[in-house]
Amino acid sequence: MSAGLYHSDDPTLVQLSTLKLPSLPAGTPYLLKSLTDENIDFVELAAIVEKFPGIAGKLISLVNSAWSAPTSEVTSLEAACSRLGLGAVRSTSIALAVAAPFNPAQCPAFDLEYYWCSVLLTADAASRLGAVSVPKHEYEPASLRAAGLLHSLGLLWLVDRLPHELDGALTMVKNNQAGTLQQAIFDVLGFDQMLAGGHLGDSWSLPDPLVAAMVHYAQVDYGGPYREMVTTVGLSTRLVAATLKNESCPGQDARQASLGISDENLNSVFAQLNGQLAKIRDIAKLLI
Repeated sequence: MSAGLYHSDDPTLVQLSTLKLPSLPAGTPYLLKSLTDENIDFVELAAIVEKFPGIAGKLISLVNSAWSAPTSEVTSLEAACSRLGLGAVRSTSIALAVAAPFNPAQCPAFDLEYYWCSVLLTADAASRLGAVSVPKHEYEPASLRAAGLLHSLGLLWLVDRLPHELDGALTMVKNNQAGTLQQAIFDVLGFDQMLAGGHLGDSWSLPDPLVAAMVHYAQVDYGGPYREMVTTVGLSTRLVAATLKNESCPGQDARQASLGISDENLNSVFAQLNGQLAKIRDIAKLLI
């Protein structure tokens, strides 16, 4: 099992194992591996993505949207990748690939656009924070981006499999009957979206650092395996939450210190997230 996260006699794991596991679409592991390769260029990226017509079509649709506003219609995937940029292509492609097995439509309280906006921003934040960590981060920006995109996949799975229960948990948070969504889900199910995400990632044989981030990103003082990955994603979610609530940059916490990120660099990343928000919202709309 990944990252030493589970024990076979864990009653929560037994409960999770009763939920139907979605299957990744054919070719997705290959796509994920390719999209986390830092050395890939636009031509190679286009050649990979064109093997997935649904994703290719969405990217071409995005590049011709009002957000991108090209001077002339873009019809080639290579041109679309070049115009969108490697980061946006990686994020959008991974999100489209992993979202395919899930249908959250039966959970009225779940805001899918907000969900994708949050995870896309988390991916962007993680890649940026990795670049300003001291000493140099052990994970490449593309891997951190993937971790940010996948960190909350457990929530999407639970919304798909247990829509009525999750609708109740989400409603509790909306009505201020629970402090956090994590607590509300635990109160309703007896486990949270992090443990569900870890079980899902493990069943999909995702790399151990990504699974660890899915399970532990909310732990401020995490000191287990793949600490830099987990801590970077966790700090990213804190910045993103403040961005989406239109709050000021959060104050320093243990994760910022452990990554060696200065206040100046943290504020710079936070400002960049706010500058990207409109663009990210447009991409999120494309994913729903």
